[in-house]
Amino acid sequence: MTKLNCSVVNCIYNEDNLCTKGDIMVEGKAATTKNDTSCSSFKEAKNGCGCNHAGNPKEEIKVDCHAVNCIFNEDCHCSADHIGIAGGEASDASGTECASFTCK
Repeated sequence: MTKLNCSVVNCIYNEDNLCTKGDIMVEGKAATTKNDTSCSSFKEAKNGCGCNHAGNPKEEIKVDCHAVNCIFNEDCHCSADHIGIAGGEASDASGTECASFTCK
């Protein structure tokens, strides 16, 4: 499991910079920079909804990853001890990124 810090405050799964979803998917098959990645699990919080009560916020979650050029990608799973998902007030997944992406 990977420790996750998420700064995407406009995601329904974000609660106190932790994720309530339990697992996420990082996209970016051809990524060579963190800007080429995204969190495809992102869902925008709308109409004042601040969070999704689908689960409890977790510091460690399962991170699947399609960013095959990342040094932390091992068979489409993230092997990093800690990652960050950035995106501030993103309105869709393309406004997010894996801030920990490091190209091989």
